[in-house]
Amino acid sequence: MKLKKKTLYNILMIAAIAVIAALAVFFAGRHLGWFDKPAPEGETTAITATVRKGLSNLTRSGIASELTGETQLRKGDTVSVTSGYVFAKVGGCSLTLSQGAKLEILSAQPEDLQVRLVTGEAFCQASDAAVTLHYGAHSAKLRSAVLVCTVRTGSETLYVLGGSVSDGTNTFDAGKTGSYVGTELSVQNLDLKALSSFALECILGSQEEMVCHADEVKSVLDSRNVTPEPIKPEADKSTGTTGGQDSTGTTKPGTPSKSDGSTAVDNTTKPDNSTKPDETTKPDDSPKPAEKPTYSCTIEIRCDTILSNMQDLKPGLDVYVPDSGTILPTTTVTFTEGETVFDVLKRICDERSIQIEYSYTPMYGSYYIEGINHLYEFDCGQQSGWMYKVNGWFPNYGCSSYKLEPGDTIVWAYTCKGLGTDVGAPDFMG
Repeated sequence: MKLKKKTLYNILMIAAIAVIAALAVFFAGRHLGWFDKPAPEGETTAITATVRKGLSNLTRSGIASELTGETQLRKGDTVSVTSGYVFAKVGGCSLTLSQGAKLEILSAQPEDLQVRLVTGEAFCQASDAAVTLHYGAHSAKLRSAVLVCTVRTGSETLYVLGGSVSDGTNTFDAGKTGSYVGTELSVQNLDLKALSSFALECILGSQEEMVCHADEVKSVLDSRNVTPEPIKPEADKSTGTTGGQDSTGTTKPGTPSKSDGSTAVDNTTKPDNSTKPDETTKPDDSPKPAEKPTYSCTIEIRCDTILSNMQDLKPGLDVYVPDSGTILPTTTVTFTEGETVFDVLKRICDERSIQIEYSYTPMYGSYYIEGINHLYEFDCGQQSGWMYKVNGWFPNYGCSSYKLEPGDTIVWAYTCKGLGTDVGAPDFMG
């Protein structure tokens, strides 16, 4: 009798484990899209996302996982770019999402494609098929247009590079910038210096017709000491000739062609330059560029003032505030001559996988730090935001204009009240 009960118990336990395992597989598969119906042959999925560089997450039904490969997206999905960039295909529109960008899928129906750029930056190339892009409190139908859309804390901007874009009330033509700060709209002529390096590299990698020329884009990047690295949303699938020019006038490398279209072949006999037995190979005596000397400094990132003002912190952001208030403890880093506070901050954040978001401010010719570790300006009160000090002094100019000296101590601190007085800045109002 006891043996029968034990056998029955074992069977029930095995059955329970099998059910739990089956449920786990089902929910994991449902989250990862294992059970999604494949698109009909010859058709593409309505919305897909592909990580082209770095790390990104997909949040589906409240569960977050790493985004890998090409993933079919559906209503309610959110893609968050932690580092690098992501290419999203939304019907006939392609979006290249920058680091720190977050994209939400509002509708994945082919006849009604709607996405929302929650925060960050997206380079958009839209064909004839209309896609609705929501950004902040605004939305626009994208059709036959090229633009950069940015959503920051308290502002949303469209930089129109080709075609025209309408938000239902206002229309922005190519060469114009439409920027909303709250409900106030300002329209200005497009200034390439106002675009981020990410956006400029997307322009270089695009094949669309735009109001700017590649040389202008490269000139802006050169002025920022950024080596142009074109970001191409799609690999070149063309066959045959490999040369030519892109839409911005940049000549693409390729095989020279004859006027009749055939590939040119050099049939001339080349001399034999192989080394003869009685010849000796001379060493390469050409001078090599000297390596720049490196120096060291320290950097620290703190947000401990938030701990005393948690009642003012926006809901849900407490998870980004360490219990110690220190995001990065005092860390020694190296730099070369001419590098700035911005260079060191960006490098250490990339190395330590600390989220950072910044924008270029043409008025001051410098980068502005908008967020670190997902904490942004105004997230903890109307006077909150990031400030930096070097050797105890708070400079009155941008961090990318402050060139470092050996032994400098850098502190990035989040101020909540007093326009910096709570982190040691002088009280200019007092």
